[in-house]
Amino acid sequence: MSAICGWVGDLASPSETLEAMLAAVSYRGNASDRFLGDGIALGYRFFAERPHRSSAIEQGPHGLCACAGTLAPAQATDSPARLLAERLHAQSHASQVSSALTDLDGAFAAAVWNASTRRLHLIRDPFGVRSLYYLQARGVLYFGSELKQLLAIPGLDLALDFSALHKYLTFSFVPGEAVPIRGVRRVLPGHVLSYDPQAEHLQVAPYFALVEALPEAAADDNERQVEAVRRLRRLGREAVARRLSGESEVGLYLSGGLDSSAVGYWLHECGARVRTLSLDFGEHSVEREQAAEVAKSLGLDFELIRVGGAEVGAVFDDLVYRLDLPFGDAVTGPQYLLGQAAHKAGLQVIFNGEGGDQLFGGWTSKPMIAAALFSGIVREASPEELCLQSYHRFYGREEELYTPEFQAQLGGPGQRRALLSPYLGSPQVGSFLNRVRLADIALKGSQNILPRAERMCSAWGLDIRTPLFDRRLAEFSFAIPPHLKLHGACEKYVFKLAMQGRLPEDIVWRPKSGMSVPITDWVQGPLQPLIDELLSPASLSRRGLFRPDYVERLRQGQDEPGETRRRRIGEKLWALAMLEAWLRRFYDRRGTPPDAPAGASR
Repeated sequence: MSAICGWVGDLASPSETLEAMLAAVSYRGNASDRFLGDGIALGYRFFAERPHRSSAIEQGPHGLCACAGTLAPAQATDSPARLLAERLHAQSHASQVSSALTDLDGAFAAAVWNASTRRLHLIRDPFGVRSLYYLQARGVLYFGSELKQLLAIPGLDLALDFSALHKYLTFSFVPGEAVPIRGVRRVLPGHVLSYDPQAEHLQVAPYFALVEALPEAAADDNERQVEAVRRLRRLGREAVARRLSGESEVGLYLSGGLDSSAVGYWLHECGARVRTLSLDFGEHSVEREQAAEVAKSLGLDFELIRVGGAEVGAVFDDLVYRLDLPFGDAVTGPQYLLGQAAHKAGLQVIFNGEGGDQLFGGWTSKPMIAAALFSGIVREASPEELCLQSYHRFYGREEELYTPEFQAQLGGPGQRRALLSPYLGSPQVGSFLNRVRLADIALKGSQNILPRAERMCSAWGLDIRTPLFDRRLAEFSFAIPPHLKLHGACEKYVFKLAMQGRLPEDIVWRPKSGMSVPITDWVQGPLQPLIDELLSPASLSRRGLFRPDYVERLRQGQDEPGETRRRRIGEKLWALAMLEAWLRRFYDRRGTPPDAPAGASR
């Protein structure tokens, strides 16, 4: 929860602009703080009286700091803004700021104004739980925790970034710095942006990067395995403990898989009082019984949240609004309804198990590794090509889906591969498995899984805690030999060994099944009227992006000839419908809110 906003530069109506930016995220708190000065404005929206987070904008002799979120360990300070201000008051350039943040962890977005150098620093947490956008317009640098805050700026001209839309249709989220509104950019996770308003100069530098640090080959591989298991258990428990702030009760989204179950175990070991919430898709449920088994084995309160297509359809407009960017994975609807249930239960903090696949060689590694092994025999394909295909949306189908007008706006080739190359070809990571993991963390983890989870929690006044995306734990994961992550066909091998004897055996060693949202049944059932309206020929014609004949084939249940997985139809239709709904809300209506469902936090 909480949000920041502001700008550097001179405005004709600063009070009106700052109030509009704060009002755009009113649901992110019950109190606001403001600072308006000579060429600088800061706004901070927050929930008063929540522990270990800033209760105001920090104002000191060296400048200002507004910080949304918490640091880890949470107990290190009652004011993250004060801690950051004290660390950075003597730093002026992005590289200097980066060197002062080498141990920083948590979930936060911060703006630091150095009064002596008159420079602004924007900082985003290492893995991108919190978001931070910025925009340069008419000699002013604006920033905000959400896109809708920038869209609230009076007189701002809007235009679409078609290249960002193109990337969304491949990944089912918008990767990289750009967003679908031209000119708006994001500070990437683990980066700091420094701005000199006098020169109107931006400088961006990383303060966090994962580097492979594999140990030398040991004569006794078993000894190395035992040590890896021991360290994983210790670091996992510490990652959970570092994110507890003395709450009387916390929630846990428990899927029944290994990752969230491990977080539940460590919460229990830390002595936290835990209420677990699990999704129930009725006859389509996959891990419902396993979630109940884990909760019972740990003695945790357990609640099933029934979710179907009708329930998702009822909250769809507000879902799109709270997501802030288009996210094309159908899990967002169930996540929104989990947040609603947690809010009704009186919870303020939610833990989840996201990150296990990314750190420890989860199931998405196997097809990439297999394809790489056989690419020289069966076909020639670069790692970037293999990765793009693995997202299973519209990569390679652009000629069938895109109108000529849309294709003409896309610019040169290679934009999507360029997003992957720094990770899949990283000189700091030698093994192919760890390069795949690095790309998965930097893109799917930091630019999809984490921000969408945070927004679905913020919709209901909840703070999200993601202990597996912990800086120390992640750095350790890149010091684990690859064969202890993907051990033959067994994914997350070292993680399974670490939880053996602590969780039920069938939870630890059974193959991963995933969330398995029954989206195809929903879009061909209770969500069909919504899909039909958003993707009707008239709607597609007005937007001018997609060929109606291809979309109509999907609506009739016809996918590619070689695609045997029925769920892909629903995934593709949901991704297209989400994009059209997002364009209506954020481009056509400039991010104005819909009527909220009863009980929603505003």
